[in-house]
Amino acid sequence: MSPASFSEATFAQPDLMLAPATRRLVNAAEFRNLLVSHRRMIRFDVRSERLRGLRDLDTGEIFVTDERRLLHA
Repeated sequence: MSPASFSEATFAQPDLMLAPATRRLVNAAEFRNLLVSHRRMIRFDVRSERLRGLRDLDTGEIFVTDERRLLHA
């Protein structure tokens, strides 16, 4: 993720924007499973790229999916 993408991302808690983390593209089904999991997650959307995302608070992992596939799955 480029530094410009970080500035365009929507954070639930802006103070959690620490060092850049790698993001992993997941399919819509896996994204929905992450939404209802017991992992501690915050929203991490990259609207300029039409991605909906989640960031794991414990590991720093970022999971993103194409918003068009998420809504039409």
